Amino acid sequence: MRRGIVVGQVRRLRVRTETRTLVRLALVAGALLWAPAVWAAPDDLGDPPPSPGGSGAGPVIPGAAAPGLPPAPAVPRAPAGVRAPAAAASPAPAAASPAAADLPPAAPPPPPAEEAPSLPPAAPSGPVPWPTVEWPAASGPAPIRTAGSEPRGPAASPASEEFCRHTRIGAWGEAQLFVDESSNATAKLRWVTFWLEHRPIDWLRVVAAAQIEDGTHFGMQQALVELAPVPAIGLRAGLMLMPLGLGNLQPEPTAELAVDRPLTDQLIIPMIWREMGVGIFGEVVPGLRYQGALVSGLDASGFSPVAPLWAARGDGNNLAVHDAAVTGRLELADLPPGLVVGAAGYFGNAAHALADLSGVRAGVVEGDLRYRRHGFDLRAEYARLYVVNSYLVNDYLGLLGQSAVPARGRGFYLELGYDILRLAAPAGKQELELFAAYENVNPRSQMSPYNYNPPAITGPGQLPPEAPSSARGFVRGGFDYRPRPAVVLKVDVQVALNAVGVPGQPLNLAAGASGTPRVLGADLVDAAQGATRVGAALAFSF
Repeated sequence: MRRGIVVGQVRRLRVRTETRTLVRLALVAGALLWAPAVWAAPDDLGDPPPSPGGSGAGPVIPGAAAPGLPPAPAVPRAPAGVRAPAAAASPAPAAASPAAADLPPAAPPPPPAEEAPSLPPAAPSGPVPWPTVEWPAASGPAPIRTAGSEPRGPAASPASEEFCRHTRIGAWGEAQLFVDESSNATAKLRWVTFWLEHRPIDWLRVVAAAQIEDGTHFGMQQALVELAPVPAIGLRAGLMLMPLGLGNLQPEPTAELAVDRPLTDQLIIPMIWREMGVGIFGEVVPGLRYQGALVSGLDASGFSPVAPLWAARGDGNNLAVHDAAVTGRLELADLPPGLVVGAAGYFGNAAHALADLSGVRAGVVEGDLRYRRHGFDLRAEYARLYVVNSYLVNDYLGLLGQSAVPARGRGFYLELGYDILRLAAPAGKQELELFAAYENVNPRSQMSPYNYNPPAITGPGQLPPEAPSSARGFVRGGFDYRPRPAVVLKVDVQVALNAVGVPGQPLNLAAGASGTPRVLGADLVDAAQGATRVGAALAFSF
């Protein structure tokens, strides 16, 4: 009896133990089945994962950035009301996911026509131009642009921006007024020049400049191309200025102290002198510069007694290949600082394909000095010209006596100025420069002994036909006021130290000559007479 009771209790204990074990196994199995549904619930709702380091207080709002972190880039996704396919085999109840329980009820899906596709569709085909659709990352209507409707402006043209970065343009000019001893006033627009410089690359330069002289004569002043791959040597070709005289080296009127150019830079070395040619240039060592060129020669049929070489320049109108000339310059700069010393020369044939002028050659040598520092402005120049076989020119043009072309000519000048405003304001931008100058010039300092000069052409009190002309000296003084370096107002007085020549003196010509002398400009002829006068000018350069 007692044994049966014990056996029954043991059986009941086994049943209870097995029941508890089955319950535990059922709980574990249910947990395993419920866990994937919990993990898949955020993906099922289309929400991003929780913010790193978040406290779990509330759901993550799409498009909102976590505190202290930059906003996440926009990612195209389906609208909030569209559910993606479930990742788990059996979804969990809504109450099983905290993130899902906190979200508002899903809105009904929008009409299919308004759904934003996850990827842009393929470009449609059709007639050109065809509207193109730009799909923005953010929500909102997509703008539609047709061909040719893009905004236009400076920023829309990279090529024009690149051109402007490497291009410089400018202009310089001068208006002059002179009043002589007889109160005769003469006003003129002496120069107006427009220039353009373009550097497509650092070692390539293109220059073009056009000038208007005396308000009536228009022409090219420069038109050349320069290549300088290394500082020691460069090449240039085109219409270039001759490296002779300060007037050609610095043609801008703001560089001059006096109202008018010194006569040395007009009668001995013509200004502005440009010719067609090719040349080299460079800087051997810092401060030591050189340049040389093979250029078109002068036309001896344009030689004259007043300004021997003035009317013989080519100015780019022709290229005298058979009468070429060579020119060059060597200068030393900044030794000491502010000082530039240079020397230059020119020599070439001048027959210009005329058999009667075969053997005529022309040459120029000159030296100059410039110093500008500590308020001082010093300029000096000496020039000498040569006309070899000048008697052939006189025979061809029929020039006699004092009207004959010279074999030699020379001129020099010295100018010194000082900025008095520097005494009161050394760092000021304005300048008031007082200056004084002396010049001595004689374009007919020596004549050829082979000129044909009959005695009958010499009148009473005149120089013998074979005699050179007398040198003329001038003293100048005045001031230059520069409110800015690019603008200058000039006022000066020129006093002639010698007798003034006869204005408009006619040339002595022999009958039956083959050629005809060229007529020089009235301004140049008047300046060569050497009159005492007062001058004023307004010049600019920018």
